[in-house]
Amino acid sequence: MLRKGIVTLLGSFVLLLIGSAYAQVPMASFLSDRTGDDEIYLIYDNGEIKQLTKNKAKVFTPEWSPDGNFIVFDSNVRGEENFDVFLIDLTDPQKPKQTNLTGPPDGPGLKLSGPKWAPAGEPRIIVYAAGLPNANGWDIGLLTLTPKGKFDDLINITNADGEAAGQDLEATWSPDGTKVVFESERKKVLERAQFDIFIADVEKRSIGKNQLNLSDHEAADRRARWSPDSKSVVFESKRDGNWEIYTVGIDGENLTRITENDKTDRNAEWSPGGIVFESQRDGNWEIYKSAPDGNNQVNLSNHPKSDQKPIWSPKGKRLLFESKRDGKREIYFMLADGTAVKNLSNDPENDTDARWNPQFELRSVQPESKYFTTLGHIKRTRLMQNFPNPFNPETWIPYYLAHPGSVTVRIYNVKGELVRSIDVGKQAAGAYTSRQRAAYWDGKDDMGQSVASGVYFYQLLADAFSETRRMVVMK
Repeated sequence: MLRKGIVTLLGSFVLLLIGSAYAQVPMASFLSDRTGDDEIYLIYDNGEIKQLTKNKAKVFTPEWSPDGNFIVFDSNVRGEENFDVFLIDLTDPQKPKQTNLTGPPDGPGLKLSGPKWAPAGEPRIIVYAAGLPNANGWDIGLLTLTPKGKFDDLINITNADGEAAGQDLEATWSPDGTKVVFESERKKVLERAQFDIFIADVEKRSIGKNQLNLSDHEAADRRARWSPDSKSVVFESKRDGNWEIYTVGIDGENLTRITENDKTDRNAEWSPGGIVFESQRDGNWEIYKSAPDGNNQVNLSNHPKSDQKPIWSPKGKRLLFESKRDGKREIYFMLADGTAVKNLSNDPENDTDARWNPQFELRSVQPESKYFTTLGHIKRTRLMQNFPNPFNPETWIPYYLAHPGSVTVRIYNVKGELVRSIDVGKQAAGAYTSRQRAAYWDGKDDMGQSVASGVYFYQLLADAFSETRRMVVMK
């Protein structure tokens, strides 16, 4: 069997038995060109890094199996654009075994790309290719692995009934493993292909059935990702002229705009920790976090250099991301509130495309308090947008301090009159972005009276630093 876990079922409870063999498990994988070409590396929470592949070919993003025992990836070891899907067996960490699932001599050479594991159940993998059965351009396919690491069958999901004229790309499993979401250009606008967001069933008896267009707009919609409950997706759209983040239910209803500014917001990921995405709204790429309804948007990375491609840990408590703050691209870690920033890969060459081991948080025997407890340096003192906004009657005012200082928050009405002065006191350098740490305003003036509805301005004073933002009280 591909799935090798030590699981004991006790009624409705599942007990994962952690033995000494799991005392040190890989934290994540990433790609690096430090040997001259892209290869897969593993990183451990003690800082150790191990090279996993030596293919001397193009290698694309590795994806973990749900049990953390296997990694699947695609590579053009046969040259040019002949991509094959490979499986790495990590059940013996000292002797990882690599198998070509789809190319000679182990297979027919199907040129499959973008493999992604099903979240649970049978070892199933979705791929995309131009050469799937019943193909019409690039389609999304499904292959199921056998106990010997081969595959039984290859099924065309998105062209099951001839629906898939044009390209179907970027498929992602729903957390419950019953559907996939993908982008498709099958609908054409003004004779020009334009991508929309679709879903399709992938259950055994209805593979490719019930395909539904969720976004249905003349502008480009792309890169959809699932909510943790499998009931909604988050995606990026250019329907207002620049890329913004939206969510929509899997019935196509309840379209919600998450971001709204004149800069690009993209690469959104959804987890129990909320929605995280990258944005150019501060003049460079930064990592932002948002509540699922678009409220409480906070800049987590807050650095003058580019920070991109955020990836949630399975429990939504931590983030991996890419940054150029040390020159070339590196893999960084931070907690969900933006603290404990740490460079994990730390190499002069480019390190990219990090992916969490889905079992790391379950198997690691390191106590939670030992994960990277050194706070990353805040490079700029910044005042952030209050949350919620609009609000009634209370709100929180987040900020970053690059240096220790005495902090005061002042509230003004539209006439410029001082309404409330909040003396926060002496603060250490750090991120004050959560409800527990941000400045709090109860919507009352210095006389203890609730203020009226309307526009107000809040100002952060931290020694010589001063910055002002706008907020709205709505009753």
